[in-house]
Parts: sequence; C-alpha cells; structure tokens
Amino acid sequence: MLKDYKKLMIPPILLFLFSAGVLLMNYSETGEFLDKGIDFNGGTEISIYTEGAVDIKTFETAFHEQIDVNGMVRTIKSNAGQTIVIETENELELGEIEKLLEQQGISYKEDGINRVLVGATLGEGFFREAQIAVLIAFVLMSLVTFFTFRTFVPSVAIISAAVSDILFAMAMMSVLEIELSLATVAALLMLFGYSVDTDILLSTRVLKRKEEGTLDERINSSVKTGVTMTATSIAAFTTLYLISTSRVLDQIALVLILGLLADLITTWFQNVGILRWFIEKEHKKTR
Repeated sequence: MLKDYKKLMIPPILLFLFSAGVLLMNYSETGEFLDKGIDFNGGTEISIYTEGAVDIKTFETAFHEQIDVNGMVRTIKSNAGQTIVIETENELELGEIEKLLEQQGISYKEDGINRVLVGATLGEGFFREAQIAVLIAFVLMSLVTFFTFRTFVPSVAIISAAVSDILFAMAMMSVLEIELSLATVAALLMLFGYSVDTDILLSTRVLKRKEEGTLDERINSSVKTGVTMTATSIAAFTTLYLISTSRVLDQIALVLILGLLADLITTWFQNVGILRWFIEKEHKKTR
C-alpha cells in the first residue's frame, strides 16, 4: 500500500470530507463555521477565587434564576483552590455576582474577583485582525514554500496538507465545543508551522537528496524522523493538557494535539502519495 499512491490518498480524502462536513453543518445551523468566544463576540468574563469547595450546580442554577443573562458557569480546580468562571455575551456587573455569592454563602479571597469586559466593537476588531494574521501567515508560508522548491505540485502538496490539518482541528473544535478565541487562533497559527515543518522535511529528502538512497529509502528515513518529531510534540502538549489548570493553555494544547494527529495522515499518506505520483510522472517524461 505504501507504494500505491492511489491507496495512500484515501485516508486524507476521508479526513478532508469529514472536516468540511462538520464545519459546513455548523455553518448551516449557526451561520458561523465556529462559535466565537467573548474575545471576538464581546461580553464579560468574571473569575472568582473561592476559599472553599463550591457546589457548582447549585451556584449555576441560582445564577440563571437570579441574573437575567445567558451565560456559562464552570469551575477550575488547582492546588491553590477552586475558581468559578462566568462567561456571558452581556455586560455583567460585579455587584450582582457579589450579592449572589453572599446569598449562596460562598466565601472568596480578598480581591479575588476579576472582571474582563470586551465590547462588541472591540471584539469585531480582534476578529478582523485575527483573520488578517491568518491570511498573512498563509501567504508568507506559501511564498517561502514555492521559493524553496520552485515546483508547483510539491509546493501545493505542502500547503494543502497544512490547510487540511487546520480544517480538521477546527472541525474537532466544533465537535468538542471549543470556541474560537485569541488563544485558539494562536494555536491554529502554530499548527500551520508544525505541519509545514514535517512536509518540508519529506519533500526535501525526496526531491533534493537523491544521493541518499532510493526513493523508498528516502521516504522511510523521512517517516522515521518526521513521526518522531510529531510524536514528541504530541507527548509534550498532552502533558501540558493533563497538568494545566488554565483553560487557555488547555485549549491551545488540545487544538495542537488534534492538528498534529491529522498531520500524521496528511503528511505520510497524502504528501507521500502526491510525491510518488509526481516523481513517476517526471520519470515518464524523461524516458
């Protein structure tokens, strides 16, 4: 199978169809490919550092009954204690939350309530800037790739693999209900770099280092190095995800883990298949 480029293309095609299907379904239901967090929609995030254990379900019920806003309530536990986090698209005053905490008998640390307020206009500005950043990264990465290889097919293969990785990560964000935020946009940009690294490794060894053995030997050598690189990155981000008590770090780590798993398919199936087809085609031309 590893020598049949047609069979190699089946897994990445299925991966792409799955990703596109999930994102299109989300778009048809909500009008957005991904649900946006308060960074881009605007809203309020309040963090409350409590001094003892909290029955979060009771607190969440009281919050929705007494405060007339749509919001999400969750907790973060760490060695330092428990933190209640409230997120809502509406503007929320600290006085309302303090009153609710007193009614529920929840004690919190002195200066232990923080509020972050993002206006709708500012959120739209953040989203526009994030889109520009992604576009610039895509254009610059494409230019570097084309300049390096100066060949259309391998260059397009590298960029298409990176795009497929990002689409899969976005699709899984939709499935796992991870909102699009400044943190997850940063993770997607990092994923772009990780993906291109392994694809350039493969293309360089296959196309530019022909003296290092046969085509199969060069591919096998690339697989060993590239899979090791990806596996170590996945291990590092998995460790971060498991030990972190920060929601932002959790989201960044999870997005990167998902994208790197997709990269194993897009690089070592899709790009190997495309390069095999490209080299066979070039050999036929030279005969």
